[in-house]
Amino acid sequence: MRNIYLIFRRDFLGYVKAWGFWLSLAAVPLFIIIGAAFGYFAASSSPVRYYTVVEPGSVISEAIDAEFRRSEARALEEFQSLSGSGEGVQTDAASAAATARKFVAVPAPAATIDELTPYLDGEKKVAGPGGEKPLFAALILSEDGRTLEYWSSDVNVSGLRFSAETAMRDLSRRDALVAAGLSSDFLKTADEAAVTVAEFRPRETAEQGAEVTTADRAPAIVAVALAYFLWLMVFSIIQYLLMGTIEERSNKIFDTLLTSVKLPELLAGKLLAVFAVTSTMMLSWGLFAGAGAAFGASQSPALMEMIQPFIAAASDPALIIPALISFMLGYVLYGAIFMALGSLCDTIQEAQTLLSPMMILLMLPMFAIFIAFNDPGSPVIDYASWVPLFTPFLLILRMPSDPPLWEILAQMALMAVTTALIVWGATKVYRAGAVHGAGIGDLMGMIKGAVGMKPKAG
Repeated sequence: MRNIYLIFRRDFLGYVKAWGFWLSLAAVPLFIIIGAAFGYFAASSSPVRYYTVVEPGSVISEAIDAEFRRSEARALEEFQSLSGSGEGVQTDAASAAATARKFVAVPAPAATIDELTPYLDGEKKVAGPGGEKPLFAALILSEDGRTLEYWSSDVNVSGLRFSAETAMRDLSRRDALVAAGLSSDFLKTADEAAVTVAEFRPRETAEQGAEVTTADRAPAIVAVALAYFLWLMVFSIIQYLLMGTIEERSNKIFDTLLTSVKLPELLAGKLLAVFAVTSTMMLSWGLFAGAGAAFGASQSPALMEMIQPFIAAASDPALIIPALISFMLGYVLYGAIFMALGSLCDTIQEAQTLLSPMMILLMLPMFAIFIAFNDPGSPVIDYASWVPLFTPFLLILRMPSDPPLWEILAQMALMAVTTALIVWGATKVYRAGAVHGAGIGDLMGMIKGAVGMKPKAG
């Protein structure tokens, strides 16, 4: 054990002392903070744009303004639901939303597109609540009243056009209802009178209730997050194991190490070191996410209620124990493969030839994670979970669906046996590459020798 610890400490300190480790550690939280700040700054600093509507009356302009008010009302409802604020802040929030509106209607300075073009090009300006500015867009109703022409010099900002299209559809429906002798609110009244579809699930006792809640969906979401977490960790170890092994092979460090420790001890120490490095990164990111969630929950009681079911699901032994077993076996399985392949490479170019098939192999579980997110009980997940290379990821995804106990135990046993065989084979390959200098070209010969096939005579 002491030799394993010494190898572990040597490799772990070698990784964490590098600047690249700390840059990688800080990159994710830093990018999240910068991205959030940039998004907030972009939204808050977006300029107010003037638009005008050229029409005989004011029906279209009022319809567009009504669409903006509906959007602001929906945003206010979402804000109140998330923050748990009462109706007392509704008036202030609605006033603030109206004040922050980014598209403001102004009187038309001209009636034709030829006369409006100087205003759209910025040669002339129009007066508005924010002072004098160029005209961002002009909506002109055609003479036959069947087309609303949208004119703007900026073709990349389409929010106003989308709002105008929605407003025109609502206006057309309202006019059709009135023409048919119905109230303009007929569809709204009909929607409110529709039969509500409520979702329930059977419970063991009546006290548990029957309505489906977030707590019922939380285990599946947590399982997907854990499977993705394992995939991300396996994906992260490729660089450490491949590059570290190539460097030590090229510098003849293996020869020195193997004079003091046995090969299994060397492998175990290296796997533990890379596991500790990636675990440190994931734990740091997890603590950052937890701190952010705790801060958000302290600011919003409703957000805390949303988080609690996921905390309960993540602490459920029925999910966590199989997840931990799958996590450890999956890490050892893939770690042994990558380390063995790295021991056969002398250069980074040779390693890159191995990365493509390994990337394809790693992308298959990711596709399964996407399928499981939409349909955790899919037969594809059930069948693919019996493939040992996919079992570490897919067994986690199956747990919320309560698979039979014998399947869980059988898949764990199959995964453990496969991991043991791969570690045994990886040790042989590692010995051939690190000690005897075998390369990628010798891999097929080693495989044939392992299965008892004699290589063809040259």
